[in-house]
Amino acid sequence: MLGLSLVERIVEWLGPAYEAGGYWLIAGAALLERSVFVGLIIPGDIILALGGVYSARGSLDVGWVIAIGSFFAICGESIGYWLGRKFGMRLIRHIPLVNRLEPRLQNAQHYFRDHGGWTVAIGRYATAAGAFVPFLAGVGKMPYRRFLLFDIPAIIVWATAITIFGYVSGRNIEFIDTVLSRFGYVVLALVIAFFATRFFLKRRRERVSG
Repeated sequence: MLGLSLVERIVEWLGPAYEAGGYWLIAGAALLERSVFVGLIIPGDIILALGGVYSARGSLDVGWVIAIGSFFAICGESIGYWLGRKFGMRLIRHIPLVNRLEPRLQNAQHYFRDHGGWTVAIGRYATAAGAFVPFLAGVGKMPYRRFLLFDIPAIIVWATAITIFGYVSGRNIEFIDTVLSRFGYVVLALVIAFFATRFFLKRRRERVSG
């Protein structure tokens, strides 16, 4: 058991659930992944990829897997957004250490209002850390229409690509686990590098102008 990959363990735990009610499982996972941060434990892309696997096995329909995954992921990220918008600041004020960052959230609000679109879109493809993006977009008071403008296309592309990847990969569970885990961390590394570069360039301009 200890030698199994995360995907293999999920298949072992949830395999019967896919056979009995795979659409409900996909809907629940997509909805909860980024609304209440379930994606920190079980990434939604793994659940969706396995939907593609079971579609290849004939248990599910690949079109319905994509449609259900897309719809409930959009709903879940919208819930995460509104939780951040309505309760984010109050929650942050009550978390030790994190509440010291409250003055810096003013900058986050400006960022998400003006430049948060691509962060929302790219965050869909990041690993577990991306689970916080819709919440932070809400905390930053990013306009909801702008949030959806970038979020919906990113989710549709994500759901389609991940499901088809699982469908084509079929029974090669270890390969699915390797690709998804590495891809997520590569995207996360690129996002961190982007923000680190922005930070250092901003500090450099401040020193020059000062």
